[in-house]
Amino acid sequence: MTRQYDRRMILAGAAATAATAAAWQVSAKGMTGDQEASSNARSLPRIPDLPAARPESVGIAADLTPRIQHFMQEQITAGLLSGGVTAVARRGKLVHFASHGMLDIEAGTPMTGDRLFQMMSSTKPVTAVALLQQIEAGRVSLDDKVSKFIPELAQMRVKVAGAAGSPAETVPANREITIKDLATHTSGLNGFLIDIPPGTPNTLAARIPYAGKLVLDYQPGTKSAYSAVTGPDVLARVVEITSDLPWDRYLKERIFEPVGMIDTAFNLTPEQRARVVPRYTRVGDAWKREASDIPLAEMLLLRTPGPNPQTTYFPGSFGLYSTARDYLLFESMLLNKGVIHGRRVLRPESVELMHTNLVGDLYTGAGAYPETRGQGFGILVRTILDTKTCGCGRGVGAFGWGGAYGTTTWTDPVNELVGVYMVQQRHPELDVAFERVIAGALKA
Repeated sequence: MTRQYDRRMILAGAAATAATAAAWQVSAKGMTGDQEASSNARSLPRIPDLPAARPESVGIAADLTPRIQHFMQEQITAGLLSGGVTAVARRGKLVHFASHGMLDIEAGTPMTGDRLFQMMSSTKPVTAVALLQQIEAGRVSLDDKVSKFIPELAQMRVKVAGAAGSPAETVPANREITIKDLATHTSGLNGFLIDIPPGTPNTLAARIPYAGKLVLDYQPGTKSAYSAVTGPDVLARVVEITSDLPWDRYLKERIFEPVGMIDTAFNLTPEQRARVVPRYTRVGDAWKREASDIPLAEMLLLRTPGPNPQTTYFPGSFGLYSTARDYLLFESMLLNKGVIHGRRVLRPESVELMHTNLVGDLYTGAGAYPETRGQGFGILVRTILDTKTCGCGRGVGAFGWGGAYGTTTWTDPVNELVGVYMVQQRHPELDVAFERVIAGALKA
């Protein structure tokens, strides 16, 4: 079913987008600085360890929110976005949190800030943190061969060019895949686990060994190409093995609960399911509501039927649902060198390793980001090496990743800032444009 995004809807979306901005534009006449800050605090959600503050108190232009509202409304009016939620924190203070556009186009319901988004590959930075925790514990090393944990991946084969019109030939891999290869997308393990024998349990433990039957796209460590699903799923299985915990339970106990991510999960409660953002695709001048995931995602992440589908396969690559609030806390933990709510989730050296360029000049962004100038790659995140060259709005050393449906979050240590951009339409150029809006508001 499609529905025209007519003038009435555009105006309704604009009204919703402007609501938060209006709250920020309360007149300061006759108010002390403390009173104005208190007014700002009332207009923003209460997030533990991220007290609300005026943008100018942390070196950002006072009109940050109106600037972001204007940017988002431009994209909504142009038909690029249906709606979204954005958030910015700097120096441990929340300075922007707003909803934009429409949640339910058919019903004319405005977006709200408590909505859950399908994170898709924005799941990967969480997997990076889990892997780093196991490295800290001494249970795994980046140099470990993956076969140490999953013997079926010991003897892989690699595609080589065959004669025109003939099937590709294969040769033995020159060396085994390492944990570092998987964490940096340089393993060549880019196929999908779709030819699994019927009756195989829908779990990482049962299905990941079949990755040994896949053929590598290139010799390990020689190139960079995005392993959208299988590589990070293998890493999730490694964490299961080294921690002796199921992947979903590991994430809940070791990351989500310590960070305070109360709405982040693979399986949702009925109440959470009711807050999931519908996904729309633009078809001509109308929005089409998608009934489900893209076909490949459905094939890879089997769920039960019904109004609140559940799964027993918990990927390291995609599949999480979450909110702007939760990922704001996650990125804030990374900005604070692994600490949040007085609890240490990662050591400072682990956070540093996460955004260290580990691939030299191999990073190409193939399959994920078209623009890679001035960028490198760390542990399941891209990292900025040169701000001017990359043409982005992030500082040197800033790191993060995005999802196939449009979510993007990042940590920027140089600018002491974290950004959250939650939408459900993928336009990589808008990620960069959003960053530039924020960068343009930085004063000191």
